[in-house]
Amino acid sequence: MTVTEKVRERASAARSDPSRDGAWTAGPPFGTMADWAMRVPWLWPALLTAILGWYQLGRPQLWRDELASWSLATRPVPDLITTARQVDVNHLAYYLLLHYWIAAFGDSADAMRALSVLAMAGAAACVTLAGRRLAGTRAGLLAGLVFALAPSVSRFAQEIRSYALDVLVATLATLLLLRTLDQPAARRWAAYGVCLAALGYINPVALATVTGHAAGVAMRWWQDRDNRLFWFVPAALAGLAAYLPLAVVSWHEESGQVGWILRPGLDLAVFSFFARNLFYSTSVAAALILLAILAWAVDRRAAAFATAFAVLPVATVWLVSQGPHAFFFPRYLLLTVAAWAMLAGVGLARVDVRVAAAVILALAVFGAGDQQVIRSPGAHNWAYYPVGTGVAYPDYAGAAAVIAREARAGDGIVYPAGGQEWLMIGPGVQYYLERDLGRGGLAPHQLFLAGGVVQLHHLYPVFCKDPAACLGHDLRVWVVVSGDTRNPYEDVTSAQAAVLRSNYQARHRQYVPGLTVFLLVRG
Repeated sequence: MTVTEKVRERASAARSDPSRDGAWTAGPPFGTMADWAMRVPWLWPALLTAILGWYQLGRPQLWRDELASWSLATRPVPDLITTARQVDVNHLAYYLLLHYWIAAFGDSADAMRALSVLAMAGAAACVTLAGRRLAGTRAGLLAGLVFALAPSVSRFAQEIRSYALDVLVATLATLLLLRTLDQPAARRWAAYGVCLAALGYINPVALATVTGHAAGVAMRWWQDRDNRLFWFVPAALAGLAAYLPLAVVSWHEESGQVGWILRPGLDLAVFSFFARNLFYSTSVAAALILLAILAWAVDRRAAAFATAFAVLPVATVWLVSQGPHAFFFPRYLLLTVAAWAMLAGVGLARVDVRVAAAVILALAVFGAGDQQVIRSPGAHNWAYYPVGTGVAYPDYAGAAAVIAREARAGDGIVYPAGGQEWLMIGPGVQYYLERDLGRGGLAPHQLFLAGGVVQLHHLYPVFCKDPAACLGHDLRVWVVVSGDTRNPYEDVTSAQAAVLRSNYQARHRQYVPGLTVFLLVRG
């Protein structure tokens, strides 16, 4: 028998092995339900992920990263491309996709987040199919359900950023690789390389998954000695090389994009935070680690593959982060949640269906509290969840409601300046004002601008050098500042403050969570 025949026979046997794919040993109703579910195993995790993603989809307010996505994606395509090249070229592909999505479905929070919900549901289907390739249908179904129940999956299914999309493409790449390892063919290697190239243009940090894939290929070659597996090297290199032009353009931007991430150390505190923030739940993280240990006890071969996918990308990014730019933050490696879910599926695949159902139910209970917290109005500002308190957030919608109740035609408005623009208070309040008052209605116009951010190709506003010359003759001016303060000029430049003091008096003040709204009246 040739090597090729051995490989095909082994792959076919794995898929038809009744101990891996057959019915669970259990009486009714569990055995019947399990048999029915396994006929289309990918569907149920995808549905569960979509349901959890849609649940209270619009309740959390947009936070500054989502507002940046909205600001860029709602611009004309030429302006979008020009601005993204200056401020965030790594996510240009996502902004373009979101632009056309908004053109079709609108820019409400529900509509914009729906793109991520669908992407994450697709990722759940890929996790299920990859788990089935790795260890059988039972393992795939259970892996998909575990993935769907991870609170971080729901959290980033409700995020107007590229994270759900990169999880989808990364899990698809893993699925394509496993299919290719079972039946190597040129077209399959090409499909894998194209998928890697797409992944680089969605989230370059996610390309670290190639290290886990390389380890998986090495393990399979050691078992089969099939030299066709060496085609992984040119396929992976071609996929990585496709990202090089963008890497050259974006390298000088990295300090501005990830400068807030500290260089990670090699200590327990760093990895403890990483695990909890990766799953957005301490209890779910602990449970999945225990299930990974169980996987090693029941199926070492499949567990070794999944562990490589889960651990090596994290180790690679940690190592790269010792250089000039650090990228070691859990949401950038959200794709590894899929690998941990596959480990859990491998561990649960050979237990009684009632035990497996009880474990899945327990995971749902463990994460239930976290699932509710991540849907609170200010939850998206809690980037370090569950570490810290996370109670402080700028209530853009609340500030907009205060202004909308008293707004008059011709009102002006001033937002933080002098280095505070990164808070995105202006875009946040403007976004919700447009929903309260309608576009082109009574919404106040922003003062002290040298020009529009779209025309100037900036994410943040550019202000006049001479505020007095840009003031105009507005009878009333709204001022929105961060925090709880009685000083309306706290977050503006000294020149802007001097002009406002000499022309206006404060007549009204109202605090909403994280923001204070002032109304100034001329003279």
